[in-house]
Amino acid sequence: METIILGIITGLGAATSQSCSYLFSKRFISFSGNSYQLLAVSHIIMGLFAAAMLPFLLMHKPLPPMMNFSKALILCNIYYLLAQCSFFLALKHSDASRLAPLLGLKILFLAGISILFLNNAFNGLQWLGVLLCLGGAVMSNWSGGSIPVKSAMLILVACCGYSLSDTYIKILIDCLGYESIFFGALMAGAVSYTFAGICSIPMLFIIPGISFRQFKPAMPFSICWFMAMLLLFSCFGLIGPVLGNIIQSSRGIISVIIGAVIAGYGFSTLETRLNAEVLARRIIAAVLISTAVILFILGGRH
Repeated sequence: METIILGIITGLGAATSQSCSYLFSKRFISFSGNSYQLLAVSHIIMGLFAAAMLPFLLMHKPLPPMMNFSKALILCNIYYLLAQCSFFLALKHSDASRLAPLLGLKILFLAGISILFLNNAFNGLQWLGVLLCLGGAVMSNWSGGSIPVKSAMLILVACCGYSLSDTYIKILIDCLGYESIFFGALMAGAVSYTFAGICSIPMLFIIPGISFRQFKPAMPFSICWFMAMLLLFSCFGLIGPVLGNIIQSSRGIISVIIGAVIAGYGFSTLETRLNAEVLARRIIAAVLISTAVILFILGGRH
């Protein structure tokens, strides 16, 4: 029972930390640089965090041969960085509290992949989840003016990238071959973000306008996102990925609430202040998408 409670706490902590990271990414893009600069600088910072973890993990158990997990590691990071960059670009044109719930649209891509490539059939509960997800997306589009087409397209790219990245995260953990899922998840996270940090170093010399002065304003996002990933890996290790993903679906609702609080304190450059009716529609949209994720996951267990 204590393990389940701790897993729920770490899952909610991951969702909250991730929601905060969206606001910090919006702040960086609004005041300190562009999406490409944040992508490079934040992943170098998180790469340093991950590299600092590796010696302690390796003291416990060594890594298997690189050839065992290199393909999963590379593909996991390619899809993840594509998704992260797409989400950052989308934030330039819309509020974080509005876009974050739409990441639940990942289930539509997972549904498409399952039907087209894995020949899987869905039950009624899962199809209900898909319909609720579509309904939530439509309602989100009506909550305070239409979402710009560019942002909508970028969110779809982000959902596709995150879905493929999640798939290869699971493959990466399996390829590492540790008996403990908890330890395997932490090692996968440390290896993955170390690799992402190394791959981001050349961006310092390629992306125009990037400077070392941007490391400080990128630090809040980097800390929140890396903390969210560690909490999420811990959550999966404690209670498993099914229940962990259900708890993680609360991210959209948390993002809307945090956005409303931020806007209420007058930070209009980060979040648009909403009237009660629009805020209610945005919360309902987030609840619909979160419910859709839960139904889709639970349906897959039968």
